[in-house]
Amino acid sequence: MNKKTKIIATVGPTSESAEMIEKLIENGVNIFRFNLKHNDFEWHKKIIERVRNVAKRMKKKAGIMVDFQGPEIRLETKDGLPVEIKKDEVFWISNRLTNDAKVIKANPGMVIKYIKKGEKLFVDNGNYDLDVVGKTGDKIKVISDDDLVIKNRKSLNVVSEELDLPILADRDKIALARLDEINPDFIALSFVRTQRDIEVLKRLLMTIDPGVKVIAKIENARAIKNIEEIIQKSDGIMIARGDLGIEIPLEELAFWQKKIIDLCRVNSKPVIVATQMLLSMVENNKPTRAEVTDVSNAVFDGTDALMLSEETSIGVNPARVVKEMSGIANYCENSSINHYFEIEPQNATEILVDAAIKIIKNNKDLKIKAVVVFTQSGNTARIFSKYRINLPIIAVTDDKDTAKGLLISYGVKPFLKTFNKSYFKMPKGLINKLVKLELVSEGESILVIHGNNWMKSGSTTDISLVTV
Repeated sequence: MNKKTKIIATVGPTSESAEMIEKLIENGVNIFRFNLKHNDFEWHKKIIERVRNVAKRMKKKAGIMVDFQGPEIRLETKDGLPVEIKKDEVFWISNRLTNDAKVIKANPGMVIKYIKKGEKLFVDNGNYDLDVVGKTGDKIKVISDDDLVIKNRKSLNVVSEELDLPILADRDKIALARLDEINPDFIALSFVRTQRDIEVLKRLLMTIDPGVKVIAKIENARAIKNIEEIIQKSDGIMIARGDLGIEIPLEELAFWQKKIIDLCRVNSKPVIVATQMLLSMVENNKPTRAEVTDVSNAVFDGTDALMLSEETSIGVNPARVVKEMSGIANYCENSSINHYFEIEPQNATEILVDAAIKIIKNNKDLKIKAVVVFTQSGNTARIFSKYRINLPIIAVTDDKDTAKGLLISYGVKPFLKTFNKSYFKMPKGLINKLVKLELVSEGESILVIHGNNWMKSGSTTDISLVTV
C-alpha cells in the first residue's frame, strides 16, 4: 500500500508497547501524537524514545507530535469525586473549591470574570448545556438543562469574545522547559484564537528549538473569525472538530472543514482533520458506515492528514483501526474523484510547479511515476503537495528540520541527503538509493525539480525528465 494521506495516531495505554508501535507503523502511521494533558512528562519521554527506537529498527520514518493544552478550561470537583446534578437544579461554578460539593471549581479560575448572566456554558465536550442565571463575586450560579454527572477534570466551553486566558497552561510551560529531552517534530497548540497565540509560542521556541513546527488547532469561534491570519503564521492547521463543533453551530462544521482545507492548500500549509473519525472502534472491530464516509470525505476534501485519538490511545485494537483508515484513504486517493482544483500561481516557484503539474497531467505517454524535488526549506515540496497529484513526491533535502516537517504533507516522502554547496549537481548514487528503497523502479521516468543554486530558498528554476 502506497497511501499518500498521512495518519497521526495518539499514543496511550493500549498503544504504548513496542510491539503495538511496530504494528501501527506497519499499518500506516506516519506521526505519533502525545497529549501532554494525560500522564506525566516522564511517561511521554519514555514512550517517545520507544517510538524512535522502534522506527529506527524498522528503518522507517515516524514523526513525533506533542499536544499542548493551551487555554483550555477544566472543571474540578471536591476531592475529585463525581457530582450528581439534576435537571433544573441550581449549583455554582467558582474560582476555588469549598466544603460544598455543589461548588465546582473552574481551572483556570480567572475565567469566572469573563462569564456573564444569560450566557450558556457547555460541559463534557458539549454533551451538556448549562444556563448562567446569576453571578456573585467570584462564582457564577448555573442550572443544567438535563440530569448530569460532573466528573473531575471534565471540559468546560465558554463562548465569549472577551475571554482572554494565557495561551500556555502550566503543563505546557513545564514541557517547554524540558523540550530538549523529547525533541518533538511538531507542537499542536490547543485553542488558538489569533495569530498572536502562534507568535508567542514561536518566540519562545526560538531560544529552545526553532526547528519545531507549530500546528494551530482550530477549535473555537474566534479561530474561525481569524482563520486566514492563523494559517499565515502557523506551520500547519488541525481542524479539531470536537470543541469546534461545540462553539459553532453543528450545521456549519462540514462547511468550515472544507473551507479551511481549501485555504490551507492555497497557502501551501499542511492540514489535519481530527476527532471522532473512527470513534466506534474504541470498542468495536469495525467502523460504522457513517465513519467510513467521514474519513472518505476528508480525503476527497483534500486533507493532508487524518488523526486518531481515543481510537488508538484506549481502543481495543489500535492496529486494526489504523489498517481500516489506511485502506479507506488509499482507495479514495486512487478513485476517479479528483482532488485537483485551480490554484493561481503567485510567485516564480509556484509558476514552475504549476507548469510541472501540467506536464504530468497532459503527457500520459511520458509515464512519469514520481516527482523528485530538491528543496532547502521544503516550500517547493509543499507547493507540489497541495495539488494532490496521484504520484509520490520525493523531497530531497540536507536539512533535518525540513525533512521532519515534510512528514505531515500529503504524498511527500522526505529523504535526507548531503548536496554540493553551490551549484546543483545530482547527488552520486541518489537514484540507485531511491530504487533500493522502492521509491522508484528501474525503467520508470521521474520528474526532477531543482534550482541551480539550491542553497538559496525560493530559487527553484529547473524541470528535468529522467529515466531511472
